[in-house]
Amino acid sequence: MTLDASWTALLKSAVDGAHATRFGDVPPALVERARLSPLGRRMLALRVERSAPGLFDLSAADEAGWIEDNPVALFSGERLRGAALDLGALAFSPALRARVDRSEVLRLREAIGAARMSFALGTDPWRGAVPDDVRHCALAGLARVLDNPDAISELLRQRGRVELFTYAANRHPLLAERIKLAFPATAAGERRDAWLPTKTVERYLVAARESAAGAHL
Repeated sequence: MTLDASWTALLKSAVDGAHATRFGDVPPALVERARLSPLGRRMLALRVERSAPGLFDLSAADEAGWIEDNPVALFSGERLRGAALDLGALAFSPALRARVDRSEVLRLREAIGAARMSFALGTDPWRGAVPDDVRHCALAGLARVLDNPDAISELLRQRGRVELFTYAANRHPLLAERIKLAFPATAAGERRDAWLPTKTVERYLVAARESAAGAHL
């Protein structure tokens, strides 16, 4: 049987980009060494298959056309995790704009970087009025972590992860499995309560594909 090249590339990117926690009790340092050899990669694939059984099902190779329609499926783990922080910043942009105190703004820049902060502040994800429930959740969520840069970045990253997973799940179930692998195993990461419009996420991912340096709507 000749395996579909797109599906083979998908599995390679899934193993290469999977978060270290997806390999069970294998130490992260050993995971990195295992990725360098065919035998080690096979071992890692068997481990990560537990989290994404559909993705590694051989029958999925027969219906791999969806991969070409969803280039995000082949993003590296690093790019997916960076995309989560970008999308989280966009989702929290109403709360970011509401902070005008110099010390708070500096803390936000420290947490997510000046470029990402500028990106979020300069983008209108909803192309108009922000939904009231989103604005409320964003303001309340950010207020709880403002004194901790690490907590700020984690809050935005987790929100962006939900945005990515929701988008992926609505596109194709195997795309959702691929996205899921790039992040630590937590039930919260598989929520589908997206704040951002689908078109906003889609425009971001198209831009991200076209520019390795970053994405700008």
